[in-house]
Amino acid sequence: MEKFMNYSTDRPIETGEQDLLGRASFSEQLGKAIYEYNGKDGLVIGLFGKWGTGKTSVINMAVNEITELAKDDENKPIIMKFAPWNYSDKDNLISMFFQSLKNKINVQDNEELKNKVGKALSDYAGAFDALSLVPVIGSGVAAILKTLAQAKGAELMECADLDMTRRILEDALIQAEKKIIIVIDDIDRLANSQIRDVFQLVKQVADFPNVIYLLAMDREVVRRALTDVHNIDGNEYLEKIIQVPFELPELKKSKLHNIFLNKLDQIINDLPGEVIWDRDYWSSVFRNCVEPYINTLRDVNRMINTFQFRYGTLYKEIAFEDMVGMTTLEVLEPELYKWICNNKEAVCGGFMHGFLSHSSNKPDYRNLYYDEFKSLGIDPDLAISCVSTMFPVFANDVNEYQYGYQPVLNIRSKMRIAYEGRFELYFMFDLDDIKVSRSVINACIYKFDRDVLSKAVEKINEEGNIVYFLEEIRSLVDKIPYKRLGLVASALLGLREEFKEENSEKLFTLSASDIAGYLIEDIIERLKTEEEKYGIICSVIENVDITGLGIMARLINRMELAYGRLAGNSEEKDKQIISLTHLEKLEDIYVAKVRDIVNSEFILDRNEFNNVFYLWKCFDKDGVEAYLKGLLKTEVNKLKFICAMATKWHSTNGSGWRFYPQNYSEYISQNEVYNMIQGFDKSKLNQFTDIEQIKLASFALNYNKNEMDHADEQAALNLISEWKTGKAE
Repeated sequence: MEKFMNYSTDRPIETGEQDLLGRASFSEQLGKAIYEYNGKDGLVIGLFGKWGTGKTSVINMAVNEITELAKDDENKPIIMKFAPWNYSDKDNLISMFFQSLKNKINVQDNEELKNKVGKALSDYAGAFDALSLVPVIGSGVAAILKTLAQAKGAELMECADLDMTRRILEDALIQAEKKIIIVIDDIDRLANSQIRDVFQLVKQVADFPNVIYLLAMDREVVRRALTDVHNIDGNEYLEKIIQVPFELPELKKSKLHNIFLNKLDQIINDLPGEVIWDRDYWSSVFRNCVEPYINTLRDVNRMINTFQFRYGTLYKEIAFEDMVGMTTLEVLEPELYKWICNNKEAVCGGFMHGFLSHSSNKPDYRNLYYDEFKSLGIDPDLAISCVSTMFPVFANDVNEYQYGYQPVLNIRSKMRIAYEGRFELYFMFDLDDIKVSRSVINACIYKFDRDVLSKAVEKINEEGNIVYFLEEIRSLVDKIPYKRLGLVASALLGLREEFKEENSEKLFTLSASDIAGYLIEDIIERLKTEEEKYGIICSVIENVDITGLGIMARLINRMELAYGRLAGNSEEKDKQIISLTHLEKLEDIYVAKVRDIVNSEFILDRNEFNNVFYLWKCFDKDGVEAYLKGLLKTEVNKLKFICAMATKWHSTNGSGWRFYPQNYSEYISQNEVYNMIQGFDKSKLNQFTDIEQIKLASFALNYNKNEMDHADEQAALNLISEWKTGKAE
């Protein structure tokens, strides 16, 4: 467990080598711009960004860049980080500032600087200490000072002449030709009055030549504070003070998600035991229970730290997917987490819930929960989607039927949170990463015709960058010209080859098929009319190639479920994106497309054959049977059919293949398959692809074993080796 408890700290990074967010280039440019600034006038730079978006890290990297650029500079700039915390009043803030600056100057090796600038600074600061006065804007400052000084005596008058001492200090700073860089971070964490005092310090008290201020803050927080204390437009106030504003570059969601997934990967790989998960279920949990809530790296680190503590204790007794989902809520949406904890019967079911659900006066659960979540300050739509994903009982109650069908035994065997017997256990940005240039992506979105676009996508897929490309297109889906939506969708699903995914076996990554499916749904959601949605789906199906059939099968299946068809049991009107008449036409179009493809291409060796086969059988059982009757005449094709029915499983100790008899027993029995494999001439294994050989070996190894007692691919490879050497019995 030592490696496992390697928590992610929330401390800002110091160097570009530590950068995970692609901010190093921006920080280097910021540092270079500050270092190369040649103006003698003071300069105020503002760095704006939300809390937790990495402002301090950017500052640290910028300062590091300045230090690196100045390493051979005889007149290195002075860099002071000033933390305006815990001061009692304005006078105390000024005193703290000048004391910090004097200390910084006093540690320099330049004696002339200490003597001239240091003394001038001491005299100027002394005037404030003597008078305990914060200067105000206007020509009346001198008169006020004079009056106060006369009241205290001539000696005080000499020390309190701010105008004179300030001029002396300014002259000394100009003559020294020494750049002073003052960094003030976390301004947005101060009280409103303190925020005002800091800006008055920068603008009115310490606006000196050769002094550069770098101020980091959340623009909206500071704007509201300045508006409140000055009763003026806070943005206008900021514009008067900050001469060079920088908005922190927006962090791409895809990069944040990759960081999150990589951290998960490390945690799981460091565990001493095996972790098994369901890829389809994980995809749903990630999309509905994790993705909406993770917005900053701080979110990622907080969630990951809590997860590894919770999961490291319980991983042998709980489902990985549910623990990720619940930990995300615990850290980032605690009100929803607490609601789930306190409403076991609502999410898991029970006697009273079952009684109400089957009574004639069944509650309108969806509206009931919607209003309850809203009253708790929780986004009700997100909450319903999230809870529905993990809890089938709740999903059925709120009519989320795409999540609702889950056999109780399946939930129990996988140690899901939805099983009431385990419910309580759960309550503990850089250029090197640019795999496809934005110019190519923009050309795909705005410029390329169908032929060029298809060739571009084929090339990207061949280079193994299809996942990155799909994620980028999905992030830009709102930018796709309306008239090109169908073209883009068709090209993405018109590949002649399977998706070539880099590190396709890497833990917890979403597949290209998953992302492509989400993208098609995003495109359809942009369309305004039912006719347009029907038209684009038709266009996609008509132009889709063999590779995209599985994705379209999943989309059509979801549309069928919205009408309570196929595996659905009731209608869900808000999910009905096209009319039933159009849906039935789509069925015919899809069947025609499948028939056309299977008449010219061998489909059994394609991914997602299961999805295609299921939908085809639902719409055209006679056609399926006729196809199989002609196909399953040879032993080889029978075995290839069984291979096409295999389902992949993954775990930290490997991966393998399962075979569910209900998927194939209508056409061939389990015993017949096993006997064919055992009796097959192993010298002719080259009739099967490498992956098909693994599937056949897995079937033989799994024969008559418990569903959970499955052989991994390594065991299958060992058996294949024995087959080829003649050592197998």
